Amino acid sequence: MFLNYEYQWVRKGKFIFAPNDDCDRRAKQLIRFVEKSVELPVCFYHYRKGGHVAALHRHLENPFFFKIDIRNFFYSISRNRIASVLHRVGFPYARTFAKWSAVRSPYPDGPRYVLPIGFRQSPLLASLCLMRSPVMDVVAWAEEAGAFVSIYLDDLICSGPDEGALHDLYELFLDAFREANLTPHPDKIVAPTDALEVFNCELRQGVARVTPQRIAAFFEEPRGPEAISAFEAYCERVSERNAA
Repeated sequence: MFLNYEYQWVRKGKFIFAPNDDCDRRAKQLIRFVEKSVELPVCFYHYRKGGHVAALHRHLENPFFFKIDIRNFFYSISRNRIASVLHRVGFPYARTFAKWSAVRSPYPDGPRYVLPIGFRQSPLLASLCLMRSPVMDVVAWAEEAGAFVSIYLDDLICSGPDEGALHDLYELFLDAFREANLTPHPDKIVAPTDALEVFNCELRQGVARVTPQRIAAFFEEPRGPEAISAFEAYCERVSERNAA
């Protein structure tokens, strides 16, 4: 096993690994290759300008929504899976770089060696694995059915004008995630509804806004003028496309 991290710690119940210099250097090589060689799906909003706010704005025109959150997304992806997806995109050192990108799993179940939180390359490798999974087939079907899908790392949101069609898509997505060995989080999935809370924001037709709970939590701690200004600007940006 490659020695690829300095130390690990737990924050908010999640294991995080600090990569060493050798790992970080290889991560940069890998990321440069993928950025030049691979076109990521347009529904991957974590790689699009505007991020999750832009995704929220695209959902505003629709009256019904659902969301699916993947449990332990990175730690569900095995070292062999990393090597396979790197090979499929034409990376010449797939197996070696997969070893540099994986750690011994801190969890008792699941793959033995997995993609960790904390490595520079982890979000991109997780995205490549999702891109090469049955989930993307359902994304294509959803778009053909007139629904809109956005993915932000481990969060998928789907919206559309037809509640019945969304129920069918919801079940198809759940099956596709399971087939891809990515487990939907039972406490964080929401079946089709007319209002949704996601990214600490409220979402319904024509309205997106930061939740009062998130605003209250922000102001519970002492904040400087720059932090307050930035947060207020973010809140305004979330709501700027709302219907009059």
